Amino acid sequence: MKHRILIIETEIRLFASGSLKEKRQLRQKIVDKLKASHNISVAETKHQELWNIIGLTIAYVALDQSAASQKATALENNIFGILEQDGSGEVSYFSSEII
Repeated sequence: MKHRILIIETEIRLFASGSLKEKRQLRQKIVDKLKASHNISVAETKHQELWNIIGLTIAYVALDQSAASQKATALENNIFGILEQDGSGEVSYFSSEII
């Protein structure tokens, strides 16, 4: 069995944020919801100085290629769902890589 690492980079354009404080609150809400439903690590790795864009990198260790692909799809759907549910923003970039 060969373990795989899933790396996802995503950028979220915020509609409701007018300050870095509001951005932090929205980012934390998104990260908390993702972590509650997936066993992942998440870090804000881009656009820390901008108040209307969140750049997240997500990491996940999978047992095999298939599990990593399924997790990538589940995370993408979950992120879109979270943003659609409250209308706080939209995904402007989403990229996944399995190592």
